[in-house]
Amino acid sequence: MNLTIEIEDQENYLFIKELLGRLEGVKIVKNDYETVEGLPISVFEKIEKYGESLKDEDMISKKDFFKFIDEEICRLNSQK
Repeated sequence: MNLTIEIEDQENYLFIKELLGRLEGVKIVKNDYETVEGLPISVFEKIEKYGESLKDEDMISKKDFFKFIDEEICRLNSQK
């Protein structure tokens, strides 16, 4: 199991690292990449790049999107 803890204060980091290091079976892995909402920034960069590559014919309207969602909800509810 993986757990990510983001600590903003450097003093707290050292305390938490020492505390977790005392627990059996805990391994501390330092990540050297910047994150946003727990995800590496590269993920957001790839999503942005993908978004820029989309063309108008790739899009659907908000109305069609919600129609599709409503149809899927009905389909899933009918399976119960």
